[in-house]
Amino acid sequence: MRRHRSSREIAAAVFFAGLACATLGGMGQRCLPVAVVGHLCVDLAPRLREAAVLEPGRLFDVGPLGVSLGGCVANTGSRLLELGVDAHLAATVGDDDLAEVVRAAALRSFGERVTLDVEPGAGTSYSVVVEPPGQDRTFWHHSGANDAFTGGTLPPGDVVHVGYPSLLPGLLAKDGTPLLDLLRRASARGSTTSLDLAVVDEKSAAGQRDWADLFARVLPLVDVLSPSLDDLLSALRIDPGTTPRLDLADELAGRLLGWGAAVAVVSAGAEGLVVRTAGRERLERAGSALAPRAEAWAGRRFRRPVIAPRRIVSTNGAGDAATAGLLAAVAAGADPETAALVAVTVAATVIAGDRVTPTLLEDLVTPAPTTPSAPGDPAAGAAPSAPLLLPANQPRGRFYRGGAAIGAFRGTGAAEEFTPEDWVGSVTCVRGEPGIGETSLPDGVRLRDAVAADPEGWLGAAHVAAFGADTKLLVKLLDAGQRLPVHAHPHDDFAQTHCGTAHGKAEAWYILSPGEVWLGLARDLDAETLGRLVTEQDIDTLLGAMHRIPVAAGDRVYVPPGVLHAIGQGILLAEVQEPEDLSILLEWRDFELDGATDGHLDLGFPLALSAVEHSARSREQVEALLTRADDPGPGLPVAAEEYFRLDRHDVRGSAELEAGFAILVVTEGPLEIGGVPAPAGSTLLVAAAAGGLTVRGNGELLACRPPVAR
Repeated sequence: MRRHRSSREIAAAVFFAGLACATLGGMGQRCLPVAVVGHLCVDLAPRLREAAVLEPGRLFDVGPLGVSLGGCVANTGSRLLELGVDAHLAATVGDDDLAEVVRAAALRSFGERVTLDVEPGAGTSYSVVVEPPGQDRTFWHHSGANDAFTGGTLPPGDVVHVGYPSLLPGLLAKDGTPLLDLLRRASARGSTTSLDLAVVDEKSAAGQRDWADLFARVLPLVDVLSPSLDDLLSALRIDPGTTPRLDLADELAGRLLGWGAAVAVVSAGAEGLVVRTAGRERLERAGSALAPRAEAWAGRRFRRPVIAPRRIVSTNGAGDAATAGLLAAVAAGADPETAALVAVTVAATVIAGDRVTPTLLEDLVTPAPTTPSAPGDPAAGAAPSAPLLLPANQPRGRFYRGGAAIGAFRGTGAAEEFTPEDWVGSVTCVRGEPGIGETSLPDGVRLRDAVAADPEGWLGAAHVAAFGADTKLLVKLLDAGQRLPVHAHPHDDFAQTHCGTAHGKAEAWYILSPGEVWLGLARDLDAETLGRLVTEQDIDTLLGAMHRIPVAAGDRVYVPPGVLHAIGQGILLAEVQEPEDLSILLEWRDFELDGATDGHLDLGFPLALSAVEHSARSREQVEALLTRADDPGPGLPVAAEEYFRLDRHDVRGSAELEAGFAILVVTEGPLEIGGVPAPAGSTLLVAAAAGGLTVRGNGELLACRPPVAR
C-alpha cells in the first residue's frame, strides 16, 4: 500500500517518467539507474576577450560572469538526466554562503535527486575557469568541503560512478581506504562500479601519491574506468615524449586492465579515444549493467575518432559529458562500439553548446545480447551453484516513514524517506502494483521467472514434491521510522477464500535494534467494539487493549495470522513471512493513507475484521511467541515452523550451512559464504543447487528458509 503523494511529487514523477519513456520507448528495455558521487563545485567563468595574465595594477575589461555547478557530480549528473537516465547524485558542501548558491542551483537542476552533505566549518568548493579565446582553459580551484568527502552517502543505482578522487583527499586518506570501502559497498549490492579521474597537480598531496600502487589496489573493484590521457600522464608522472597520443592511450589502457579494471576508456582529446576490455571472466564480475553482456564486452580493443562539433562554444565539461554518454549507454545495454559512439556524440553536443536530449540514446542504442548461459547460470533460468549477493530492493512511497536505518545497516548511506522496507528474495509484488517489490537477479531475470524455469534447482526436489514451484518465503528488512499502525494479517484459509491468494500472511521478526512492540490483545474485544474503535480511530483505547512488550537485539518474535500487532518507532528488524502483501489496517489516523478505503483488502471492514483475533491472550501465551536473545536455541518458536524457518548462525572461524533454498542476512561480518565475500549488512540468495556451504570468518548470519517439506 502506498502513501498519497503531493501535487509536486506527482508533477516530478510525470516529468521524469516522460523523460524515461521518450528515451526508452524504442529500445524495448529499461535503462538501469546510475548514481554519481564525488566532486562538486561552483564554476565561475568570466568571458574573456583576450588572453588573461596577472599584471599588477592593470584593469582588464571582461565579459559577463557565468555561474554554474561544476565538477563530476554536476556535469556528469546533468548530462545523464538530459539523456533520460534515472540518475541520483551525492556530494559535500560547506556551511558558508556559497553553499546556498549550490543548494539553490542543485534544487533547480536536480530536485530531490541530489543529496548534499554539509561539512561544518568548511568553505564550499569553487573553480575560476579561465578560458581565453582560442586557448585551452585554466582552472583556479579551491577544493573546500570536497576535502571531507568520503562517500558516506551512496545513492541508489545499478551503476555507481565516482568522480575525481585526486580532488577528494578524504577519499584517498589511509592509502585510499575510504575509496576502497565505497567501491566495496557498491559492488556488494551488485552495482557496476565506475571511476573517472582528473589531472593531478604534482605539487598537491595527490601528486605525491604512488598512483601505480593505488591503482593496483583499487582497480580490481572498478568495472569502468574513463580517464583522459592527461589524467593518467600526470598521475603516473609519465613524460609523453614524441609518442603519438593514441598509442600512449592504448598502452596505458592496457596497464589499467593489468591492474584489474574490467573496461578502460582513455580519451586523447581531439585525437579520439581508446577502448580496451578484460576477458569474459572479469566482465562476469562487473555488476548488473555489464555482467549479463560479458560476451559482447569481453576482449575488445579499438579506437574511436571524435565527432567534430558544429561549432565550439566551450570545452568545459566535455570530458564529463563523454563519461555520461558512456555510462548511459552501458546502463542501456549497449555494446562497446555503440557506447564509445554515444560518448563522443554527447561530448560534441556539449562542446557545441547544444542540449543533449533523451532521443539520443533511442537513436543510437540497440541493446547488446546477453551473455549465452552455461548450465547452472541463472541467466538461463538454471539455478546458480554459488550464492548471489542481492542489492537493496526498497519500494518507494510506502505509507510510513523509514529507510535510513536500512542504509546504515547495509552500508549504502542515506535512503529516501518512505522506503522503510527492503524486499529480499522476493517473488511477491506490492499489493495492487504489479512488478513492484519483486527481486531481479544480476542478469535482469525476475526471480519468479527463474524459479519457474528450474524449480528443483532452486528449491530442491523434496520441496517441489510438497509445495510445487512456490518458494513459500519472503524476507524483508524493516525500518520503523515511526510506529507502525495497528494491523493484522489473514490466515491461509481466509486469504484463499476471500482474497484469491495462495497464502495468508504469518510472519516473524528478528530484532536488530531494541524498542517495544504491541502483540495480541490483553482483553477481549467483541466484533462490535472492535469495529467501533476502528471507525472512530480510537487508537489510544486500541493500543491500551494490547500487550506492550520490550524487545532487545537478538530477540525473535512470531506473529501468527490474525494476531493484532504494531512495531514501535526506532526498531530495525529482519522479517520472515509468507510471500503475500495482505494487511488489515485498523489504524491510519496519523499515516499518509486512506485507511477507510484501502485498509480492508477491498472486502469491507465487517468481513476483514472477522479475520482478526478478538480473544485475549495471557501474558504467558504472548511470551510463548518470543524467543529471547539469550535463549540457547538458534531458531524461532516451534509454532512458526509450519510456515517458515529462521536460524541464527554464530560464525567463529568456520561453520556449515545445510543445502536448500535460503535467503541469508549477514548481521555481523565480514564473512565469506560459499566463496562469496559478504560484508555486514549484505543479503544473499542461495539455491538448492548450491548444496551445503562453508561459511568462513567471524560474524553472524540469519538463514531464512521455507518450511520443511514433509
